[in-house]
Amino acid sequence: MSLSSFLAQFDPAQEIEYSWTPPSSWYIEKDFLRAEIEHLFNNHWLYLGSAQELKQPGDFVTYQVVNQPVVVTRGQDDRIRAFYNVCRHHAACVASGKGNTEVLTCPYHGWAYRLDGSLRKAPRLGKLENFNAKEFGLVEIALEIWGGLMFCHFGAPTQSVAQLYPGLGDFLQPADLESLNFEVRREYTLECNWKVFVDNYLDGGYHVEYLHPDLAAGLDLENYETLIRTNFSIQQCKSAENDARLGRGAVYAFLYPNVMFNRYGDILDINLVLPQGPDRCLVIFDYFFAPHCSREFIEKSLQSSHQVQLEDVGICESVQRGLKSRGYDKGRYAPRIELGELHFAKMLYSTLAEGSGFIHPNQLSHQ
Repeated sequence: MSLSSFLAQFDPAQEIEYSWTPPSSWYIEKDFLRAEIEHLFNNHWLYLGSAQELKQPGDFVTYQVVNQPVVVTRGQDDRIRAFYNVCRHHAACVASGKGNTEVLTCPYHGWAYRLDGSLRKAPRLGKLENFNAKEFGLVEIALEIWGGLMFCHFGAPTQSVAQLYPGLGDFLQPADLESLNFEVRREYTLECNWKVFVDNYLDGGYHVEYLHPDLAAGLDLENYETLIRTNFSIQQCKSAENDARLGRGAVYAFLYPNVMFNRYGDILDINLVLPQGPDRCLVIFDYFFAPHCSREFIEKSLQSSHQVQLEDVGICESVQRGLKSRGYDKGRYAPRIELGELHFAKMLYSTLAEGSGFIHPNQLSHQ
């Protein structure tokens, strides 16, 4: 199917009381995922991780972001930079994992790069015509740090992260985020489309009382609310009395397209979902805690979070199986509850329509 055929099956103009969800084809077709990578992931600020991973000159850390290998370095000039983790000789990755080094040396043929990306050595190259070493450094990627967190952009950004999410600081203050200590990164592989995980996150707490009984016991779900903003949405809820882990309540911020901030009590956990195929995704959890948190509190919180993630893994994989069924194509949104899900679908539609020049037939009929 063409992208136009996919997009024509969703009407972004309908209000939630009348709106259908996107069709199952958006969640199972390879062609749709290819369009998402081209028009969305290759042209948007994407969360990488905590800048606390790069405390000293010489530190480096690697990431894999939607098929793009990335290495981030802190140079001897103390500047943090991001590069494609690809040797300019024959494309091998020049770094793996994380560590501290003076140069990044390709394990294939020994080409070495300084931490500012410039080529330092190309051994046994001999006499080569039309070769300028200054033109063979690592290819740099746009990088921005907001709230102590690193974001990269594979295209040519026209806005900063703060400009992309106006008003986000009213809910998540950068200074508050920077005051927390990065603890650990954990990963889960799910057999579902990346958007299934996002939809589950954005359902306004609809599933919490049924799927997460322990979490539900700590939240005042009767007063759960969803707020829609430009390029992000907020879900917030007060906690039940005397819940030490949740504090006064929880703020769940979804930043389009694929990162979620969960701020409660002395804890921040960031969820990043990355597509690995039309029916497979990687979900990454970065955990941060206030400096005064005890080891016992941290371990107990990590275990509670792990239990919630296992519950979400099961239901998301169940949804993916249902999306492939002949018994389902589209669903409906619950008004006043699933506002975030519809907002996400509309943003995705807009990104793909603008990127491809698609105009919905309903729009043409009103012109």
